[in-house]
Amino acid sequence: MFKKSVLVLVSTLLVVYLMRQINVREVFTALLRVPPVYLLAAFALFILGHFSRALRFKILLRDRATLGGLFSIESVHTAAIGFMPLRSGEFSFLYLVKKEYGIEYPVGAAALVLGKALDFMVVVGLFFLSFRSLPHVPPFFRDLLPWAGGLFFAAAALLVLLGRSRKVYSALPAFFREGPLMNNALMNNVKKVFKGAEVIKSRSTIALSLLATLLTWTLLYGSSFILYRGIGLDLTFLEIIFITTSFTLFTNLPIHSPGGFGTIESFWTLLLVALGVSKTEAIATGFATHLINIGFMLLFMLYGLKLIRRGRLAAGAALDEKRQK
Repeated sequence: MFKKSVLVLVSTLLVVYLMRQINVREVFTALLRVPPVYLLAAFALFILGHFSRALRFKILLRDRATLGGLFSIESVHTAAIGFMPLRSGEFSFLYLVKKEYGIEYPVGAAALVLGKALDFMVVVGLFFLSFRSLPHVPPFFRDLLPWAGGLFFAAAALLVLLGRSRKVYSALPAFFREGPLMNNALMNNVKKVFKGAEVIKSRSTIALSLLATLLTWTLLYGSSFILYRGIGLDLTFLEIIFITTSFTLFTNLPIHSPGGFGTIESFWTLLLVALGVSKTEAIATGFATHLINIGFMLLFMLYGLKLIRRGRLAAGAALDEKRQK
């Protein structure tokens, strides 16, 4: 509770500080500058990107859940991440797959962690690719390299660990696997985690998941590119790719308040100012793009909740019909 209160306070102070640097009307001007066709195209790619992410969960969980159900869960999961503090919305995925399909928490956690590891590898790879292609790299961006490199290797190590879960468990000392701690609650949870990691059944699972991840980020980056162009950012394609990758890595840090207000706009402003965009334009477009993305998430979440409710009603009707027979 204390951490959340501190985050809300910091967020409020950052929003107030940034808004004092500009005229509030400039935010609305930036919003109105986006042509409706750009908004529709960006939203369509946003939806397709998250459908591709649901497809990746389907590949990992196989017959444990339906693709349509996972798409609905992904809609709520995406909104929960965006609105809840400290990335705590990630746990919504574990809760929903458990509630809707009875998937055990360790299995859901393994699928979620594997997906995140693949996300980080693809995004960090694009980060370095776009970084090397920029004609001029501001010093601010160079400071991000060690952190991004460490994240890439951590994600790769996590993939290897998950893929070799059986061997890792068998390599544990016999005292832990067969001794008096065998029935300990902690060891039971450890065994469940290793069992959950068995969602990786083969190399083909990893390969298909990686392809789905590449498709996901291609669509989501396309959505961001259209939105940034529509809002009037006069940047090159590589600069927009670099901003998007840097911004994606930053938003995955567990430091944000509810909704991410203040922290997200601050980092956005630093990125754009480093690329030569005026501070006023950077702040105004930061708030504008954030509000648009929140609108996307809300519409996506409402659609997903409607699908979940419809699925529950259909399941209930089928159960009643079965009982009557």
